[in-house]
Amino acid sequence: MGIGKILIGIILVIIGIWLLLPLEWGGAAWWQWLLIVLMGFIPVLLIFIGAILVWIESEELKIEKPSKRRR
Repeated sequence: MGIGKILIGIILVIIGIWLLLPLEWGGAAWWQWLLIVLMGFIPVLLIFIGAILVWIESEELKIEKPSKRRR
């Protein structure tokens, strides 16, 4: 099945390249839609990562606080 996965991978790369080629070169020119998706996805991703970082740091502060009181 190793060669099958390689062939599927090559086919997917070719399709991906074709979808991003401009119409003049015979492609589908999906750049504008790709940019729209990225413009909508990146802010949500940043909010999610920021919220996770705040949560992790607040949990670390909760863990450190009792150990400082014992000293």
